[in-house]
Amino acid sequence: MNKQYLVIRSNYIIGIITWDGSTPYNYPDPYDQLIEDIWEYVNIGDWYESAEGVFYRPLTTPPDYPPA
Repeated sequence: MNKQYLVIRSNYIIGIITWDGSTPYNYPDPYDQLIEDIWEYVNIGDWYESAEGVFYRPLTTPPDYPPA
């Protein structure tokens, strides 16, 4: 069964993909981690604080947002 996964780079969500989680998959751009989207309310550009398991939505584009 396919699920939504979040593509995270420098703690920012840079992509959202649909994937079964087991078939080999390589995201085409550099990234740090893929995590399953169990929250279903996050968007590209949101900040992920992994230590807390919390997402934050910036009001503007942060200066440290990773380039595309």
